[in-house]
Amino acid sequence: MRNSERREPLQKDTYLKVVYSEERRPTGPYDGQLAQYLLQNVYGETGSLLDIGCGRGDMLRGFSDAGFEVKGVDISPEVSAYCDPIEARVADLEHDPLPYPSGTFDFVFSKSVVEHMRNPMPMLESSFDALKPGGKAIIMTPSWVHHASGPFFLDYTHVTPFTAPSLDDAMRFAGFEDVDVTHFRQLPFLWRHPSLFLAVWLFSKLPLPYEPMYRMSVKWPSGFNKLIRFSKEAMLLGVGRKPS
Repeated sequence: MRNSERREPLQKDTYLKVVYSEERRPTGPYDGQLAQYLLQNVYGETGSLLDIGCGRGDMLRGFSDAGFEVKGVDISPEVSAYCDPIEARVADLEHDPLPYPSGTFDFVFSKSVVEHMRNPMPMLESSFDALKPGGKAIIMTPSWVHHASGPFFLDYTHVTPFTAPSLDDAMRFAGFEDVDVTHFRQLPFLWRHPSLFLAVWLFSKLPLPYEPMYRMSVKWPSGFNKLIRFSKEAMLLGVGRKPS
């Protein structure tokens, strides 16, 4: 095979089949819970929403159930089949133009995408371009501060880490205003009861191994393993607005 014909796993169906297989990442209530949380605490209302890097469509369905009018875009050539009947188009936004007209959407959402790009700016600029004036975007990516010890490279296609200041700058470079970047733990009970943050933080300091970071001969129950993992790991949640 010539070099020009070689494609990375993200450009084939391989990535979603392996990393987002039902065996490794079974579907569950999390995506709907996250969509509701973001509706209530960030977006504030429903409207048209573009999910950039929508993958197999879990968050698309979560936002749809929450009342948004949703469409998606992803690099995977099989994205339309994964997301059917929701519309999802194929594009590599590191290199390709946005496959929707400028100013189409009230909201943009993107989770765990920018870290896969050696040059994330075109994708962030496409996120900005997709929005109507006054529209709001959410960009989520692993926090390097919380992942530098190893979790970031559980996925070898991760190439660009972000800290809160660097994501803030990148979103401003793309044109966003009122940018706010916070650390976000993927524990729904903590969203409902933020007063428990100190207890979760103290728990995270315990030297407890967890999957998939560590291969354990004795497995924790799934719920306890998630508590260990997501008390230690954190996402960046970047919010920005397109000027009116």
